Amino acid sequence: MNLQTHNRRLSLCRNSSGRRGAVLVVALVCLLVVMAMLGAMLLGAVRAHRQLHRERDLRQTELLLQAGTDRAALRFARDPNYRGETWELPAASIANNGSGRVKIETSADAAQNSKTAKIIAEYPLGDEWSIRRSRTLQIQPPLPRE
Repeated sequence: MNLQTHNRRLSLCRNSSGRRGAVLVVALVCLLVVMAMLGAMLLGAVRAHRQLHRERDLRQTELLLQAGTDRAALRFARDPNYRGETWELPAASIANNGSGRVKIETSADAAQNSKTAKIIAEYPLGDEWSIRRSRTLQIQPPLPRE
């Protein structure tokens, strides 16, 4: 083997080694981009899941508040001396995700000859992310029947 052929072979080995390194770097960069995209998609899915749960809990709280409002109106219609109450609802009776509470507080307003009911609903009860909503009602006494 002469010197010129030997130098040519060394040159070819160096070029193919450099190409293999460049291909490896390109492959690693592509892998990094794909992993970043998958991570972003996973993060988006987790955020959407959490948002869905928050919206479900908000809707459940609003339903509990409406039930408390209906109950207060019914109780006032049946008993003018109704003083209020507190419901503790176990998780199994709601959506199996947490217990809830509905509190009805009443007060009399002598100036307007009416009663005020404040209804407070909380769900899930005692949770770090629990949602609390309230509503105040002015309830007029029923008119006497003739």
